[in-house]
Amino acid sequence: MHQIIILFLGLLFFLGVPKPIVAQTREGLTVQIGSKSITTNENLVIYFTIPVSDQSPVYQFPEIPNFKKLGVSRSKASLFQNGQVVQTQTFSQYYQPAGSGNFAVPAQEVQVNGQQISWESFVVQVAEGATEEIANDLVVPEESLTNTNEAFFLVSSNLRNPFVGQGFTVKMSFYVPENNAIELVFDRNDLQIPELIHQMRPRNCWEENFGLQSERILKVQFRGKRYTEYRFFQATYFALDNQVIRIPTLNFRVKEVSAGRGLERNIKIIYFKSTPFNITPKALPRHPLARKVPVGSFKLEESISQKAVRTGQTLFYRARMIGDGNSILWDSKEVDSDYFVEFSPVSTERSVVPFRDQMIGQKTDIFKIIPEQPGQISLGKYFKWIYFNTDKERFDTLRSSLVLVVKGQPIDRFLHTEEESGGIYNQIEKKDSLSVLWNRWINWRQLVNFVILLLMITLLFLFGKAKK
Repeated sequence: MHQIIILFLGLLFFLGVPKPIVAQTREGLTVQIGSKSITTNENLVIYFTIPVSDQSPVYQFPEIPNFKKLGVSRSKASLFQNGQVVQTQTFSQYYQPAGSGNFAVPAQEVQVNGQQISWESFVVQVAEGATEEIANDLVVPEESLTNTNEAFFLVSSNLRNPFVGQGFTVKMSFYVPENNAIELVFDRNDLQIPELIHQMRPRNCWEENFGLQSERILKVQFRGKRYTEYRFFQATYFALDNQVIRIPTLNFRVKEVSAGRGLERNIKIIYFKSTPFNITPKALPRHPLARKVPVGSFKLEESISQKAVRTGQTLFYRARMIGDGNSILWDSKEVDSDYFVEFSPVSTERSVVPFRDQMIGQKTDIFKIIPEQPGQISLGKYFKWIYFNTDKERFDTLRSSLVLVVKGQPIDRFLHTEEESGGIYNQIEKKDSLSVLWNRWINWRQLVNFVILLLMITLLFLFGKAKK
């Protein structure tokens, strides 16, 4: 399942799903549209990216006909360019389709920090999505199953024993069967849902929120029965230690409406209780990099501009780590140049984004490479990323599988002094070292020997003359 999600996300985020840049301001602010072909289980996404600043941006996404405006998710990215780190944040507004069909989205505007950025009208194709199946191993309170025609309130987690640092997703939902004959009305969810979230929210965890600002309505199936799910809260947590996380019982308040005498309607307050449970994180094995590297299931996607090059030729290498884990913990990759290859970092980008019931992390590195020696050069020697593999339950390493085929002469056989215009060594590599001219070069050793011999002859002459 992980491999399918990772492959899908690789296509979704990096093969151009958010195609058109519909508007751009002088400051480079852009508004983009996500996929225009979705199912009823998916959402239309409209988002913008803005540089990180001390003040949070003020923004307003519009209402769209035939779509319900859901929450806004936020993600951050760090981009290394020209020796400087540029941080950006993306705000994504989710819209839930009212049903299947082709829906025209009119031209509208997004307001960001007092600016109005408009997009052109477009059509969204919405296909009927498959009914989601709720896991049968979830614990549902029995008292809820026997009350008001089996509607129930549920707080759940996809993992009960994650590793420290591994993401687990907590959801808070109310389920109503499709054949429900009793009218149920929410009672001041704007007040009670934030209070319930406050009571439930796990402590001592890093939180990545899915940004549900209003309930998300889904069609699901549980124990062979169809339900409408009203999802009020969803977030992925990363435990900071192995202390037990206790999720308490929550009481969800609903109004039950029934017919009274004449036009009167009877209203009764009823409560649905969630089942309490514990999440027990498992400690990581002893390792020098424990709690310093990501924990999850990741995959390496890499590409290079050329695999067969000549010495001194410039090429670019791109590596992307993507998976269900917190990519913020990936280190800034530094690769040391050596006798064979010269490396220069071009950019680094990290982000964590929500996708269905997971938080997907991705980190992208781009390097400039100049091979300096001929032969076959394995990039796996230089590019490797360590993480804790939750599937294998051990520390693992992603390594490059690319091999460069380099031809030509060793680059250190040649000097390159063209840039030293006017210098004493300019163009010296083009001179013939075997053609030594006496007007350009003097053999000082022979000259010194000749002077010493001349002095000895003079001394002998003078000494002989003195004896006479």
